[in-house]
Amino acid sequence: MTSLWNQPAADLLRAASSHQATPGGAGTAALSAAFGTALVHMAAVITLQKNRKADQEPGEWPRRMAELHTLMLRLHDLADQDVEVFGEFVAATRLPRATPAEQDVREEALSTAGDEARHTPLTIARTALAALQLAEELLPGTNAEVTSDVGAGAALLRGAVDAALLTLDINLRRLTPGERQPLQEQRAELTAQAHAAAERVLQAAQARIAADNA
Repeated sequence: MTSLWNQPAADLLRAASSHQATPGGAGTAALSAAFGTALVHMAAVITLQKNRKADQEPGEWPRRMAELHTLMLRLHDLADQDVEVFGEFVAATRLPRATPAEQDVREEALSTAGDEARHTPLTIARTALAALQLAEELLPGTNAEVTSDVGAGAALLRGAVDAALLTLDINLRRLTPGERQPLQEQRAELTAQAHAAAERVLQAAQARIAADNA
């Protein structure tokens, strides 16, 4: 499978807007979240550079940058993982089912692929939330020149959480109500945390920018 990241941006956009099933909602969410994380990382890099020029101690910035970089790489991989998982689910739907034995094999394959199709968007949402929480932690010490980049990253990350969890929703269809409940509870908690964190970051970023512009 060719990585989404190895495609020219124009080709990736064309694929997303075409009849092709991939990149779909969760994969595109991971792409967006990776770029949102990258914006926050960029703000951290610039802040650290400016602090060093001012002979300030690096403090926690290197550690935070390393954490952001790890999350960014995880989202990078999750974008491709979502494409792979979708391919496995499609392959499972095409398995023969003429005999009871074939039906059993097909159902097992569908169950396994379905589990992965639910796990992947949940993981994307959790990873995006972790990056969003780091953005909130970093914003107060971020250099004023890149405040807007932290806010922009947070906005992308919030959208990515919502997009990934909508993909989770559509993949709950094969489950019983009892099987859905714990996943829906996780969904609700992730949504609440992401929206609250993003709102705090955006409000704080807007307040800082307004104060600087006064």
